[in-house]
Amino acid sequence: MERRRKIAIIGSGIAGLTAAVYAARAGFETELYEQHTIVGGECTGWDRSGYHIDNCIHWMMGSTPGTDLYKIWETVGAVSKDIEIKRCDRMYTSILDGQQLSLWNDVDRTEREMITLSPDDEKEIRSLMKYCRIAKDVAIPANIPSELIGAKEGIKMMITMRSALRIFKHYYGMNVQDLMDKFKHPLIKCLISDFTPSDTQAGSFPMAYGNFISGDGGIPAGGSRAMAFRMKEKFESYSGKVFCGKTVSKVLIEGSKALEIQLDDGTKVTCDYVIPTCDTSVTFGKLLPKTYMEPLMKEMYENRKAYPVYNTFQVAFAAATPIDSIGAETIWNCPELIFTEGMSERITVKSYSYEPDFAPAGKQIIQSLQGGCEDVFEFWTELYKDKELYKKKKLEIAQITMKKIEEQFPEYEGKLSILDIWTPITYTRYCNAYKGFYQSFMISKESAKLPYPSAYIKGLDNVILAGQWISPPGGLPSAAITGKFAVQRICKLENKDYKF
Repeated sequence: MERRRKIAIIGSGIAGLTAAVYAARAGFETELYEQHTIVGGECTGWDRSGYHIDNCIHWMMGSTPGTDLYKIWETVGAVSKDIEIKRCDRMYTSILDGQQLSLWNDVDRTEREMITLSPDDEKEIRSLMKYCRIAKDVAIPANIPSELIGAKEGIKMMITMRSALRIFKHYYGMNVQDLMDKFKHPLIKCLISDFTPSDTQAGSFPMAYGNFISGDGGIPAGGSRAMAFRMKEKFESYSGKVFCGKTVSKVLIEGSKALEIQLDDGTKVTCDYVIPTCDTSVTFGKLLPKTYMEPLMKEMYENRKAYPVYNTFQVAFAAATPIDSIGAETIWNCPELIFTEGMSERITVKSYSYEPDFAPAGKQIIQSLQGGCEDVFEFWTELYKDKELYKKKKLEIAQITMKKIEEQFPEYEGKLSILDIWTPITYTRYCNAYKGFYQSFMISKESAKLPYPSAYIKGLDNVILAGQWISPPGGLPSAAITGKFAVQRICKLENKDYKF
């Protein structure tokens, strides 16, 4: 009997779990290695004092049947007809100087309210909403890797991407700050930058809002951790093997091939292919020598202006009331929370009342997020050298945050208590996240004209990359797509059917 070819996958985030399911389905002997005690990577959640803290999904592209991306989610067990998709009537609400403005699921309502707020901006409002409506029809291509696309598939993809190309052409050479500068009203400017950082591509805003108004963006019931666990179960149903608490220390190479992976305990695992799905800052420099990193990826790490990353400070609160006064993500100014240079004064607060199982009966969980530039990571790194000082600072900021939430929503006064606090250091400790950021490099207008890094490694025939870091700005769709594509690329090398 012919021996099955073996794939070792490093990292059990969404990319690793997706690659694992597709590899097992394709008939490979597949093993998944994860340093943490559970699967999911940054798509996770944890429990505190009877509450569940969800860490990842705000809304998930591809949650509606009929697209390539939905097919991936369905294949890996993330979604199904039996899993409820939670939806909201608005994407978020921005508050500034006593006025507020929402991005509603009803784009016509959003347009009317923006024009009522600022008649002087009507022309630009209508233009922006026009491109948001165009973005409703954008479907992320997730069928076949670009280098494997034939003429027929290429024509189909071009047709599918027509709407996206119109948006990219219209906003070519612009970043979000350029888009904001088109408007006079400060709240409209604020609304735009509350979701998309000012130095990233202008087209990011209509693309994101367009996906939301299409009805495609929803949250699978149970949240992030439950979704990751469903994917693990799907993988195991194909006899795949998951090894949690097993850190891979090195990929052992001979000539142009990876022959084994080595674990921290010295164990060596023989394999025919390796798919690293961890941050590429770990892949190159720890698992593999940095010399294998391609020039474009080196540029991404070295050119910090063109490829920025960000940081967040987050707090989870128990709310001793079933009344949800927030409803959806709400964002407002809290200058008192600028605890170091580079932090934003804007704070985002979200209620998880749509998931009653996340909290005891009659209560709910509320979470806050405050953003900052990548330099803030150095602040936390230095502070973490003194663990007690680190804890004290976290608690101090969290207490101010709680006070500001109670001021904004008086109904919560005296009913909030701190459940947990996490910083960029948390993502680095548990997920090896580069500079503590849970996405990939953001694309600025300086870098928008360049291609994405390759999934192939020059000089290595059997190591294929996957994960959001080869598909910036990352996120769940990028992770899942690159996981599927990695297996398709291996199937092509093995002369197996890769059109799945």
